[in-house]
Amino acid sequence: MLMRKRFLGLLGALCALALAVGLMPARALADDAALYVALGDSVSAGYGLSEGEESFPELVAQERGYELTNLASNDGVTSETLLAQLGDESVASADVITITVGGNDLMGALYAYLADEINADPVLSGALGNAMTPELVESLLASSGGAADLTLVNMLKGLLAGFPASEQATEALAELATNVGTAITAIKTANPDATIVLVNQYNPYGSLAVEELEDVVAAFEQGVQAMNQGFSAVEAAGCLVADAHGAFEGAESNPCNAAVVDLKTVNLDFHPNAYGHQLIAQAVADVLPETPEEPGDVDSDWVSVVEGLVATEAGHDYSVDLWGDTVVPSLVFQAVAGRDVDVRLNVSPGVSWTFNGTDVPTDAKLSDLDLAVTLGTGTVPEGALSLVGGLFGYVELTIAHDGAFGFPMTLEADLGLPAGGIYANAYRYDEGAGMLRFEGSSVVAQDGTVSMTVDHASAWVVTFDSVSHELTFSDAAEGEWYSEPVRWMYFNGFMNGYPDGTFGIGRTITRAEAASVLYNLAGMPAVEVGELPADVEEGEWYTAPIAWSLQTGVFKGNGDGSFGLFSALSREQAACILFNSAQAAGEDVSARADLTAFGDADTLSAWAADAMSWAVSEGIFSGSGEGNLEPGRSITRAEFATILMNQRLAG
Repeated sequence: MLMRKRFLGLLGALCALALAVGLMPARALADDAALYVALGDSVSAGYGLSEGEESFPELVAQERGYELTNLASNDGVTSETLLAQLGDESVASADVITITVGGNDLMGALYAYLADEINADPVLSGALGNAMTPELVESLLASSGGAADLTLVNMLKGLLAGFPASEQATEALAELATNVGTAITAIKTANPDATIVLVNQYNPYGSLAVEELEDVVAAFEQGVQAMNQGFSAVEAAGCLVADAHGAFEGAESNPCNAAVVDLKTVNLDFHPNAYGHQLIAQAVADVLPETPEEPGDVDSDWVSVVEGLVATEAGHDYSVDLWGDTVVPSLVFQAVAGRDVDVRLNVSPGVSWTFNGTDVPTDAKLSDLDLAVTLGTGTVPEGALSLVGGLFGYVELTIAHDGAFGFPMTLEADLGLPAGGIYANAYRYDEGAGMLRFEGSSVVAQDGTVSMTVDHASAWVVTFDSVSHELTFSDAAEGEWYSEPVRWMYFNGFMNGYPDGTFGIGRTITRAEAASVLYNLAGMPAVEVGELPADVEEGEWYTAPIAWSLQTGVFKGNGDGSFGLFSALSREQAACILFNSAQAAGEDVSARADLTAFGDADTLSAWAADAMSWAVSEGIFSGSGEGNLEPGRSITRAEFATILMNQRLAG
């Protein structure tokens, strides 16, 4: 763990220097094929491939139409000798640069470690010679090709567990961090426009499922993980990381030349085979930005827009009238990525999108966006709509694009509303959960324009109210499991907070409070207060709710003639009163679930079993993370709000 922290911290600090050099946006337009330079070791050079097989840089270049210059070498390039490759003039003019490095650093440290350990062990030094060197270890293991004696590997595997924490490994990773950070800083200084992709380290022996090699695989995995955790720090400097490790881990067949030859020999060549190169090429492609479209592929009007955006200086704005052509090419966003330029896209009269270039990532895949906005689409179910309130109604709208934008934009729409303190509360429809989720609110402008921040397409509902629907309770946060149920309860007047400014998220709900909530949900019907339980007084806030709940059969009193005003409501009691309220409302309550899957089902009270079975079948109740129902546990106010929302959505 200490080795990982040191490597990560040192590389992060060096990458911060690269970030200070300045990250400029990638070229928005190119007259010729993009220039691609491959740097690094024998992996990039394609060592071990047969004639006709292609290295990953060749595959990437073919797929993207890049002009490839491969500066990688088969001469055992380490992170130190990588620096010598940076002097080539192609690095300063490249559009895309990939780097593979670190494998030889790690292997060199392993050979040095094993040599020292062998020389210090009388048995091993007697068997292998007492003048062992790193070069001899490399030759014995034949890790660059050829076959190694499996007996020899078994002799050494006991030493491997100590390698990840060894002095040799720690020093090698520290030097690797320094050199990689220096290399990225040098590239950014010479070529701030370049897209740099660092390929992380794979485990070359992960597919060798042989008992005798388990220690080898485990030791390499530990060292590789430490290296890759450090490599993740380069992302802070605008350098992308291609996940070769993950690709090899999920490979359908062996992606490396390493293989068990027979019962006595094993090939420990750590280089990827042709299939491995295909996996690395795909990992690189997965993180590269989409290939910019050539001007000839884009409508001439959009080419003019892109040229205008590129020419717009930081701190200025640029406006485009779409008027029906609502599909905006990714080139438009790439042209201002990372720059302080305000862009306005006028979709139709009264509907516009705005964004700032600093919110557009310079290193992400961007796609064309269809920014058409349709009002009153009717795609949100009535059940979900019924859970959001607004004194002045709502407007439903749908954005044409399918999926995430990749960055936030502000939608401005003139909905013809009167101004004067009206809040527009924006809700996004979560189709998977079947509910609306609050995204933010804003005050309607004097001209009736509504603004809302959007980062992905969906069906949206904007409700208009005299207040913002943001949760302001000191103990309630946005984006939590209880946020939407609490919002629904509070802004519809079904539950209130406490005078101290809290909602009581984790506070146990009492029987009197639960009766009051259900009474409010029922519309506060008129009720004649007759004979009351002994502990219920007339004229109190709970009097009418309790009278109603007893008369409708929602609640039952205690056997001693009391209601249990301030007694905590248990989960099984909550299941019963929800079952009773649904039955009283004439709803179908015939569904049942098998509760035997819950570990504590036998602790459920007999009088609550039927109601809990119904509640589970309707999705109103679910088990805890441990797979228990916890029927006797007191239910909190947040939980009560949640099960009531579940019941409403289920209906």
